[in-house]
Amino acid sequence: MMFSNEQLQALIEGRIVGNKFPYDTNNEHEIEAHIRRLYYRINRIPNLVCEAEWNHFGSGYASFVEFFCYRKEDVTVIEEKYGLQEIKINGIIIDICRLAPVAIMGEDDRYKTIRIETNEVVGGGYGTILDGFNRLVIDEKFQIIEEQLEQSLKVFDYERLDAEKLNQSLPFQTKIPTIYRKPKQYLVMDAIFYWED
Repeated sequence: MMFSNEQLQALIEGRIVGNKFPYDTNNEHEIEAHIRRLYYRINRIPNLVCEAEWNHFGSGYASFVEFFCYRKEDVTVIEEKYGLQEIKINGIIIDICRLAPVAIMGEDDRYKTIRIETNEVVGGGYGTILDGFNRLVIDEKFQIIEEQLEQSLKVFDYERLDAEKLNQSLPFQTKIPTIYRKPKQYLVMDAIFYWED
């Protein structure tokens, strides 16, 4: 599914585009429930942990829900001191669009600082797959997980978009409410996946 310029502009304006269920209902609650069912399906994949960001990163509006999926063996303890443990997690990000039945996948390293006594996360850092040209690439070591995630997307009728098309310049002038790129640098990806803080 590649979008027409009219559809891209509709997505930028926050309008739902798509003729597959539940996007054809134009009902945000129905779409959110569909994405949640996908999330529960992914969490049933053996040895995989999937964390989701449902709340627009705490502020503003995100046109997507972000999943971060990893195996327990991809968690590395970097340091332990003063009752705190710092860990690094290597995994896969999936961004599921709230406005069209499409998704993108890429790799990320995330960091968490955990209070050992209570297992409470007290700090952390993570990236996004939206801020660079080469972020939609996944290492061979994740091939099996990537295939399992791809299968889950297909079952729920999501198309995984191609990095080559997404990284093309947006073919028209517009204003996108995104923190990821400046107006003269917009890519097709920015019309579909954006976060307005």
